[in-house]
Amino acid sequence: MKSDSPASVRVGLLGYGNVGRAFARLLASRAPDLAERRGVGLRLVAVGTRRPNDARDAGLGDVRWTTDLASVASAPDVDLVVELIGGHEPANALIRAALGAGKIVVTANKLLLAKEGASLQALAREKRAGLGIEAAVAGGIPILRALRESFAGDRIASVSGILNGTCNFILTEMEATGRAYADVLKDAQKLGYAEADPASDVEGEDAAYKLALLARLAFGRDAQVAQIAREGITRLLPCDFLYAKRLGRTPRQLGVARELPSGHLLLSVRTHLVSSASLLAKVTGPFNAIEVKAAAGGSFVFSGRGAGGDPTATAVLADVVELARSKGEPRVPPLGFADLLPCEAASAGEFVSAYSLRFVVRDRSGIIADLARVLADHGANIDAVFQEPWPDKDALPFVITLEPVAQSALDAALAKIRRLDFHVEPPLAMPLTD
Repeated sequence: MKSDSPASVRVGLLGYGNVGRAFARLLASRAPDLAERRGVGLRLVAVGTRRPNDARDAGLGDVRWTTDLASVASAPDVDLVVELIGGHEPANALIRAALGAGKIVVTANKLLLAKEGASLQALAREKRAGLGIEAAVAGGIPILRALRESFAGDRIASVSGILNGTCNFILTEMEATGRAYADVLKDAQKLGYAEADPASDVEGEDAAYKLALLARLAFGRDAQVAQIAREGITRLLPCDFLYAKRLGRTPRQLGVARELPSGHLLLSVRTHLVSSASLLAKVTGPFNAIEVKAAAGGSFVFSGRGAGGDPTATAVLADVVELARSKGEPRVPPLGFADLLPCEAASAGEFVSAYSLRFVVRDRSGIIADLARVLADHGANIDAVFQEPWPDKDALPFVITLEPVAQSALDAALAKIRRLDFHVEPPLAMPLTD
């Protein structure tokens, strides 16, 4: 790696959005202390942005600004490239060009790493170039470093938790205010917690990218996004929070990666009803929380701000400092394992849980009997029925809780139940998780 001096590393930044701007300012403010107290000289020399009208920050000093992102990735006066533009392309080509030139690369690109992480790691190893990925999952929470290093001596049984701050904000606001999903989403967009097109967040895609990375670092398996069962939060109604409270629970979107006795990985992103006494129930607003269960060490929970410019920028800078110190030679592979094994995902028949089933129906006699008959035919045993007083009998919500049942059996029962003629809303199933 070439540099101005043994202690000086020249940084090129790709992307000057919310996170890119926060990183550039953080680097400028922290550089003197990092050089004096930690022995790492860092200097931002170039910023590549696709928006030529981006405001140039005078506080960054003598920095070259350009819309030619490829020139930053290959510049001879850049030792370390920070990629913060997001998406698949051109980020993929730019990172490969930088690694191919032997440059250190640090990225927060969860989508790209979920799709190309194994091959990017292989390229970095071939070129003996450092690749930092800490900021790709849970913003400023150092969960990837913990999985990669702190848990290396233990066997991880599961990693799960709240992986998307947008969804957590919406769910906790719906619970606190009793308002509908669409109204709370508008608030999230105004506050900057949700994008103008929120689909990736609220449909579980964003959490699935992060879960794929967590599963790779936890289990050494090449988990693919396509193997992760996903269900969004858009179908939740205010009544779901009323009944959840009746059950001593609250809805949370959870990503779950768990190794089953078969050796298969259970991989899912969906809304669970978690116990109100659990730590996850206490995580409100745009925060993340990730629980790691290990065979010897037990359970550990990491929580904090999982998104936003400043928290993510701190994780990016931590990678920059670590790789600058090691001259681009990381102590362990970015994904924790030199080579990932194929991932065998668990089938729906291997996932067994108690459930809450929410129905909204046009009231008439015999509805519970009809539902009980179909459920019993598929081996699903009713635990309890809950029906709060409700003024609108043409859209009456109620809940049936089930004893533990295989997801495959429940899916078959619900497929038949959906064909019954009294539904106003399709039934919604949520696992009960403690």
